[in-house]
Formats: sequence, structure tokens, C-alpha cells
Amino acid sequence: MGDEDRSRDVDLLRRRVLNVVGHELRTPVSTLAGLATELETCVDERVRDELVAAVARNARRLDRLVRDLLLAASIETVVPTDPPETIDLMAVARTVATGPAAEAEHHGQAIARGRPAAVRRAISAILENASLYGVPPIVITGEQLNGVAAVEVASGGPPMGADELTLAVEAFFRGERAVTTAPGMGLGLALARTLARADGGDLLVRAGVEGGMVARLELPAA
Repeated sequence: MGDEDRSRDVDLLRRRVLNVVGHELRTPVSTLAGLATELETCVDERVRDELVAAVARNARRLDRLVRDLLLAASIETVVPTDPPETIDLMAVARTVATGPAAEAEHHGQAIARGRPAAVRRAISAILENASLYGVPPIVITGEQLNGVAAVEVASGGPPMGADELTLAVEAFFRGERAVTTAPGMGLGLALARTLARADGGDLLVRAGVEGGMVARLELPAA
């Protein structure tokens, strides 16, 4: 690949990142600006209370988006700092699951050592990814072997090639099904990997036997 080709690829990537980030941040930022304008002139106490609650809600959403961006970029200063504890990974998976993942099959067990907030966020991101972009049934399997506690989340879908699997854990990558299914920044698996590595583990992905993907979260066993 020549310098001109590399420069073009870098420019395309830069434009893609800016487009995705700008699109996702625009809604909460615009909403906050509008709410602030309303607050400046509002004299009705009941309406002001409602506006203040809406400001707080959108500020929290914006804070989470920014934190997700930093985590996906492997900026570990935003990793939760609570002390490590013994964690039942399968219990966490049952607690945080929403959408199709809430109806997932569960098998096995996995007891890990990690920071609860980080583990909860990582598992939540993996299950959100499976719910949004995978095809049911979703199967969650716990495994404990050789000092490693692992949770595998398998979801159906079209066959995935090696290149797509490699990119799946990179920030801002969204496969064809993801682009046509739901909005997002393509951060879920990337931030889950950052959180796992911060606790001495990792996130691995592989193709499902009959299509789709298997995401495997590994952490030190308790």
C-alpha cells in the first residue's frame, strides 16, 4: 500500500469517527442547550422542577457517552476504581440482561475476582451487543478452568469472516447488520475489552458454529 492509499484510508477513518461521534453526541448536547434556554426564562416552579430533572437526565446520558468513548479508546483513568471482590458472573448476566438477552439460555457457572462496577458494565455491553445485533436464541455459558472464569455469550446471525471478527472489538466498527439494525457508536465490545483487561482479563470473539458470534469475557477466577 502506497503513502497515498494510506493517507486516504486514514482520512476516511477520521471522517467516519467524527461522523459517528458527532451524530451520537448531538442529541443530548442539543437537548441540554434547549433545556437551559427554557430554564433561563421559566418562572413556573413546577415546570422548572421538570426542566431541572430533564437536564440532570440528559447530563447523565452525555456523561456516559463520553466515558464510553474514553473506555473504548483504552483510557483507563475512567475505569471504575472500586476494590476487587468475588463476583458470580452468571448472576450479573441475569441481572443486567435486557431485550432478547433477558430470555437467554444459561448454562454453567463462573466465579471471578474483579471490580463489580467494571464487570457489570462489561457484561452489560456484551449482552447489549448481542441483543441489538445478534439473532436469538442467545446462549450464556459460564466456565471456570485453570484459574480463569469466563462467560460466553453466543448469538445467531449471518456467518462472520476473520476480518469482521478482528474489527468487531475495535472502537467505532459497526458491521453491516449493526448499521441497518440500530444506531450507535460501535463501542460496546471495545469498552468491554478495556474493562476486562484492566482487571487482568480479556475479551475474545469467534465465529459461531452456525453463524453469528461468540463473545468470551475472561477474568481471573476467584
